[in-house]
Amino acid sequence: MPQKAKDEVNLIKEKVINEKGTYKSASTVNTKTTNKSSKSLKSKETTTYKLSSNNKVINDTIIEYYDLPLHYNKTFVKILSQSPTTLFVYWDISDEDKENYIKQYGEFFFNDTKPILVVHNNTKNYSFEVDINDFANSWYIHVLDSDCDYSVELGRRPINEYAKSPDFLQISTSNDIKSPNDHILFDTLNDNIYFRNIKTNTTSKKDISLSSLSRVSKIYNVKHFYENMYKGECIDFNRLDFNRLPSS
Repeated sequence: MPQKAKDEVNLIKEKVINEKGTYKSASTVNTKTTNKSSKSLKSKETTTYKLSSNNKVINDTIIEYYDLPLHYNKTFVKILSQSPTTLFVYWDISDEDKENYIKQYGEFFFNDTKPILVVHNNTKNYSFEVDINDFANSWYIHVLDSDCDYSVELGRRPINEYAKSPDFLQISTSNDIKSPNDHILFDTLNDNIYFRNIKTNTTSKKDISLSSLSRVSKIYNVKHFYENMYKGECIDFNRLDFNRLPSS
């Protein structure tokens, strides 16, 4: 077959997927040779592939996704520091431990008791309880003191006289964590702050005169702090949202 006829056949054999999911790679082909005695070439090929109803090809791209499990099947409680005065606690109880509690304290153990978190401030030596529920596996806890060591116990307490469990049943104990401080650090603060201009590579000195603040544990007026730091600058401090500015 001459090359020209072959090229025409290859062009017609273009793969098409119709709306019903049928794969076709054929059609009727009529070509003419370049010989003096013109000949007609006719070919027909049809190949059909059925696509599964559950599988879809979208531009030859494989789409994958992952989701966090709802249940790790392990007994634990963990604590993280979300902010200086907010802790994040998450937990789980394994199926084996749940069955053991039911065998030991009766089939209505989880109905006759409620879950609680006992938060321990190990720095200032006090504790408090937080009531949670059996539908949750994480909780945000507000604490009064920053810059302290905290730990949490996951346990259950009876809610009626039918409960056969002790007054407090400890299930798991968390890791220890130190919450961040909520004040400006003045360990190396002096009256002068140096600024470098990244465009001109020059260094300038500003006198902020805040040495008296080293005796203050917290800055309650952040606006006053910035007004002193940038004294003489053309800044309208009344238009700034100081709740969004860094203060620690």
